[in-house]
Amino acid sequence: MSKPENERKSETFSHSPTHPLTHPHWIAFLIALASFALYLRTLAPDVVDADGGEFQFAAWNFGFVHPTGYPLFLMLGGLFQHLVPIGNPAYRLNLFNAIIAASAIGILFLAINALTRARGAAMIAAFAFAFTRAFWFDASATEVYALYALFLALLLFLAARWQTNPNAKTFAVFCFILGLALTHHRAIILWLPGFALFFLLIARQFQITHASRASRFTFYVLRFTLYVLLPLLLYLYIPLRAPASPYATLAFAPDRDLVLFDHAPGGIVDYILGRTFQTELRWDAQSLARLNAFPQLLFDQFGILGIAFGACGFLATLWRTDWARTALTLTGFIATIFFASAYHIGDIVHYYIPAFLMWSIWIGIAIQILANRITIYHLPLGITLAIAILVPQLTTNFSAADRSRETRHREQWAEILAAPIPQNAILVSNDRDEMMPLWYIQYVENTRRDLLGVFPLITPQTKTIAHVTDRALETNRPVFFIKPMPGIEIKYAVQPFAVDLGRVQRVEMRPQFASSASIATRVRVIGFDARRERNALRVVVYLQPRARLEANYAATVQLHGARGGKIAQGNDHPSGGEFYPTSLWEPDEILRDEHVLD
Repeated sequence: MSKPENERKSETFSHSPTHPLTHPHWIAFLIALASFALYLRTLAPDVVDADGGEFQFAAWNFGFVHPTGYPLFLMLGGLFQHLVPIGNPAYRLNLFNAIIAASAIGILFLAINALTRARGAAMIAAFAFAFTRAFWFDASATEVYALYALFLALLLFLAARWQTNPNAKTFAVFCFILGLALTHHRAIILWLPGFALFFLLIARQFQITHASRASRFTFYVLRFTLYVLLPLLLYLYIPLRAPASPYATLAFAPDRDLVLFDHAPGGIVDYILGRTFQTELRWDAQSLARLNAFPQLLFDQFGILGIAFGACGFLATLWRTDWARTALTLTGFIATIFFASAYHIGDIVHYYIPAFLMWSIWIGIAIQILANRITIYHLPLGITLAIAILVPQLTTNFSAADRSRETRHREQWAEILAAPIPQNAILVSNDRDEMMPLWYIQYVENTRRDLLGVFPLITPQTKTIAHVTDRALETNRPVFFIKPMPGIEIKYAVQPFAVDLGRVQRVEMRPQFASSASIATRVRVIGFDARRERNALRVVVYLQPRARLEANYAATVQLHGARGGKIAQGNDHPSGGEFYPTSLWEPDEILRDEHVLD
């Protein structure tokens, strides 16, 4: 039987089917190789900050990271770090991630080719995803989203293969890969409704649930459920390895430890389920703003032609009568963008990566349709489209994704650690991300393990910079801020020490003049100091909030004469600045807000 006309045209658009190198698997390998060469060019050479830095030291120690654990990534990455003698362990994990990211692009090509039967279109679409700003940035250092994209692309490929030839073997592999994906990034759950609809619609179409097979239905359900559940045993890594991690419990004071991992059964369950982050999932005005900003985010990834072709492919998917594929692609895409819009964490752009992957598939579908409408000049058409879509992407996104000179984290901490910091000092930051390179230096390179680097939410009880600093000062250990934090002097005395370090001490809250005034009944003014300095008057106002303040407020001080006229006015400024604004103030604590009146 001859192939359908659209399939013959699509093949003409890509390569001659007689040459061995035109086999999809060879093309996928070459695409992955080209992607790897690109990611290697932009690869970070050393330790990075944020989650990447955390994974770099956790994988090396076969330890634990933030919930939900990512056991598969930690095991694979740790093995790669210990077995591949290239660079330092931080670079090795960056390299491992680049290999994973490049493999994801090759598998994505196979998935798009399976969906479109158009190798040329699949090549362009796969590279369009490879060049997206968010994915390329993550591929250039340690991150978990490359492996997430690999699993999603592989699941889409297996689903497309199963659609053309429903069989137990392919479905069993799909179930096993799904289980592995669940041991890596839980956001794959967002795609489960789409996959369920896909398989149910195909099963109905092929009458797989026919009565003649009903007797074996229970057997198949149990068998495929086992394939999904079996990889979940990898979560045993967490209770086995987390308590043995050198940072699971940190010595804070002689009578107090910082317990970062609760190895009780309830604590392990909460950790794996990520209950710490449940309060961050909500729909509000910020969620709506994110949703409205998604088209611009999409444009930043693909450019104008990528947007146009993706939109055409999206509309074509809706127009076609392949309801199974429509249900799969549309459900997963919508679930992803709504979840990412409602999840209130920083750097949320990474959570949109599966939606970008789906958009690249729609780009491939649109190119396939265009190729089928044109009966000649397929090769020139393919070259023209590749140049028009990919070259602007490549040139626009390169600088944003290039991390090959990202050495500032190493340099910052080398400078800090070269300072004469006392033994057993506590280093405090308001940002967990910038503290991770220190932990890498400590737990991989075994340098200055006596120091303790802390930050808000290192434990659930330390929610703000003030919570962390107060508890650090209670230990009577030397306490330092690792950088200037303008405004924090409203609560602490900070003396310059070395480089950007500041020695932190408590402030005597004893006003020179008492007061019984209040500001809108919410904040008491318990007193003030006044001191003349040359041609200015320095006034320190002592404030005591009676309740928590919802917003961030600015303050000013005015000096009036005996007749009520204004003589001078202080410098207007947000009380507490950026680092301890009024919304973070604790009820009944006393703060000192300083003003200079000219």
